[in-house]
Amino acid sequence: MPKPQPVRLREAPGGPAPDAQVIDVPYVEVRKRRGILGRVWFALVAVFWAAVIGFLIPPAWLLAQEIAAMFGPAA
Repeated sequence: MPKPQPVRLREAPGGPAPDAQVIDVPYVEVRKRRGILGRVWFALVAVFWAAVIGFLIPPAWLLAQEIAAMFGPAA
């Protein structure tokens, strides 16, 4: 895999304000590289949370219906 090229920053037109403090320091873009195992782990975690949310929606819906029936008009 080729090494990514650095991101070139563009200067805004015009110069800085007369009282502006200019900080000129080298920087390094920090990002976490994910290998195949990292991507698989991310996919498994995403599926897990999708399943948890999917299994919690029906009981929450029933609870909301019960609360609505409790506060609704008596039949």
